[in-house]
Amino acid sequence: MMTHIHHEDVKVLHLPPQPTLSIRETVPLLALGEARGRMLRVLADVLTRRGIRPVGSPVVRYHTFNEVETDLELAVPFNEPQAGEDPVVSGELPGGPVATTWHLGPHDTLGNTYTRLKAWCQAQSREPGGTAWEIYTWIDLLTSADPGGRPAPSTWWTQLVQPLTHR
Repeated sequence: MMTHIHHEDVKVLHLPPQPTLSIRETVPLLALGEARGRMLRVLADVLTRRGIRPVGSPVVRYHTFNEVETDLELAVPFNEPQAGEDPVVSGELPGGPVATTWHLGPHDTLGNTYTRLKAWCQAQSREPGGTAWEIYTWIDLLTSADPGGRPAPSTWWTQLVQPLTHR
């Protein structure tokens, strides 16, 4: 049975805390694509060398974002905590209520989806409860950490997850 995703929908879910392995760096915006690719390769190398499999797709969080640089965290989720290995650290995505929606297509229009998610939160009187994250469902680190091995950007499904304050 095929599940159809309507990318305009926003759903509220309650997620458990999610253990991760991640890399976090302050990155110039002009080098963002290169930095994400490099960080994905480092994570893929650690997973391969240690023979461990994440339970989901890579996650990207922009803890800060200005005109010049961003505080970027790239993570992969696990069911159980994993030991870090410099520069990769053990961490966790926060649990609790979240608003989530989908973006289909290249990331140069991802800002529109963030705007829609923010408008939904305002219309529903819901307050952000922390830094949002993006789930790159179109990347399988164990198959290809190389951007050249990925599908066409027009087919990318990216899930946006915005933590909410508790009601």
